[in-house]
Amino acid sequence: MESNPLPEILGPEVKKATSWLIALSILMMLTGILAIAMPGISSVTFTLILGWLLLFNGIVRLVKAFQSKPIRGFWLSLIVGILYVIAGLIVVFNPVEAVLTLTWLFGFMLLFEGIVTIISAFVNKTGSSLSWLLALDGVITLILGILVLGQWPESAIWLIGLYIGISILMSGLSLLVVAWSTRRAVTQAS
Repeated sequence: MESNPLPEILGPEVKKATSWLIALSILMMLTGILAIAMPGISSVTFTLILGWLLLFNGIVRLVKAFQSKPIRGFWLSLIVGILYVIAGLIVVFNPVEAVLTLTWLFGFMLLFEGIVTIISAFVNKTGSSLSWLLALDGVITLILGILVLGQWPESAIWLIGLYIGISILMSGLSLLVVAWSTRRAVTQAS
């Protein structure tokens, strides 16, 4: 039986690539921890990043609209681009108000998701033995929405930064696990 030369050939490349992934994952985890430790600053920072992304996206859409003027949809592309630019400018020049608004919207999103999930648990009879778990998920989500809105505007200070911080931390941890698993699999195969 012949051995597979692929791990020996790819080994150095995989080690190099996974080293970068491990470094990136550690940076992501540190960023997540920092965001969790300073949720107020993180909330404003992430909201400003969102504002700049909206502004940039709007400018790109406007440029694309004028480049494709003879094509159908010019006016729609132009209007959407203008709306993105306006939204971006509002967020960039009013980050605190944007954080308040985003937190308020997030609270209502949690309320809506909780209600829909609870209804789905009772309406959807497929896998009914686990419908209680779906209902529990809905109740927890609904309670989170009530907590966010009940503490609004104070919840705006911590919610977005904490939520994004946890997300970045978990993404970094997941990336670290994937990088180490990939490196270990190639090492064991060679």
